Amino acid sequence: TLDGAGSVRPEDVRAAVDLLTPLARRCGDDLELFLSQLATGAEVDALDPRAEAVTLLTLHAAKGLEFPVVFLVGAEDGLLPLRWPGSTPDEDAIAEERRLFFVGLTRAQDRLYLSHAARRTRQGTERDCKPSPFLESIDPGLFERFGDAEPRRPKDRQLRLL
Repeated sequence: TLDGAGSVRPEDVRAAVDLLTPLARRCGDDLELFLSQLATGAEVDALDPRAEAVTLLTLHAAKGLEFPVVFLVGAEDGLLPLRWPGSTPDEDAIAEERRLFFVGLTRAQDRLYLSHAARRTRQGTERDCKPSPFLESIDPGLFERFGDAEPRRPKDRQLRLL
C-alpha cells in the first residue's frame, strides 16, 4: 500500500516481513525455491487452522490442506479449464488444470459444494455457460443437484436490500 506521497508505508513492510519470514527461513538461500513457493501460494502457511473463518484460496494454494467444508465455485467451461474466447488451449495446461481441479475436490473432509453459473458476464459480454468438462469424469450419482430451474427474478428488476 502506498501512502499519499507514493511511498510504501513502514507498517505494510513490517506486515509483509512477518508473513514471509517463515517461508524465507524454510527456503534458506534458494531464491528460486522462494519465488516458486510464493507464486504457488505458499503464503497459506500463515493460515491458522484453528480459526473459525472462511478462507479464500486458489487451487494451487489449497494443496496439502483439508477443510471440513469446501466450496469450489466457477466450475464452468472457460473458467475451469481457463480458456480465453477464440483461443485454443494447450493440452499440457489442460492436464495441469484437471489435476488442480481434483486437488480442489479432495480438500473437502465432510462436504463439497461445486457451483457453476448458467450465464456469466466475461469481458463485458454476457454469455451462456456450460459446466466444466472435468465434471464429466465424476459419477453423476455422487451429485445432489440444486438450482436446475431458471431463476424466478426478472433480469431487469432491482432487488430491495431490506
